[in-house]
Amino acid sequence: MEWVLTHWRLAAVAALFFIGIALRRTGWVPPSAGKTLLNLVFNVGLPLLVLGALGGVTLERQHALLPAAAVGTVLICWAAAAFAARRFGLPPRSEGAMALAAMSINVSMVYPFAALSFSPAEFSQLVMFDMGHAVSVWTLGTVVACSYGGHRGDIPVLLKRVLGAPALWVLLGVFVLKMMDLALPKTLVDVSLAIGQASVLLVPLAMGLLVSGGAMRRPEVMTAVALRSGLGGLAGFTLGTLLGLSGTALSIATVAAAAPVGFSAVVLSAREDLDLEIAASAAAISVFAGSLWIPFAVALVR
Repeated sequence: MEWVLTHWRLAAVAALFFIGIALRRTGWVPPSAGKTLLNLVFNVGLPLLVLGALGGVTLERQHALLPAAAVGTVLICWAAAAFAARRFGLPPRSEGAMALAAMSINVSMVYPFAALSFSPAEFSQLVMFDMGHAVSVWTLGTVVACSYGGHRGDIPVLLKRVLGAPALWVLLGVFVLKMMDLALPKTLVDVSLAIGQASVLLVPLAMGLLVSGGAMRRPEVMTAVALRSGLGGLAGFTLGTLLGLSGTALSIATVAAAAPVGFSAVVLSAREDLDLEIAASAAAISVFAGSLWIPFAVALVR
């Protein structure tokens, strides 16, 4: 009975994505509300989630290896997308958007499902992978966007954004406390985890509000989607194995590395005047597909 209830809850979370689409199409909620929800999760929900997920567990060697697997996955997908874009003969701005779509991982799409079925220790491993990705995509990703867009002077802005991420400072703070053998109050950890898990349920709803339903079937778009989840998942598994990950940690690295195209690809493409159609279409298709396969993949992680 518990297995059935858990999976029904996962299906309900997946439905939030389609509710968001319906709200946008009816005009009841503007797309801008999706960005507001994501900003709320980024600035409040994710820091609390990091505090709750990491504050009550003992960090092991595998936790340090997960960010390395994330960075390696980003690099592999970037190289593969750049190679494929050259084969398509794309102009630099289209090549840049395709590269960003392949290397930007939407780990937040996994959070709502993982929050319902992962233990705190397992969730902390997912967060660690995402931290490695977040640092790389807002550093290397911004460098890539600036390079293809001809605005290398934006690199200092990138560093400011990375250092201004609340979750990053919470993560560093937790590490410092653990190195000093200082324990956080259990009530604080439990409340932070509960609020953080609840807040990430806003993510699929926000994505439904932001996704465009008119994604074009350009070959470079479908290639970016395939590289993001197909090659990404393979890279996550291979790198995890090479780094010595096993069991649940390896499964989490594989699922996280195969997550859909991140909206950071759309944001960076828009800011650097890249081919926004490629980035937005790839994100739309990838997120839609992810809402179907992620619940089942998360349920198999053990």
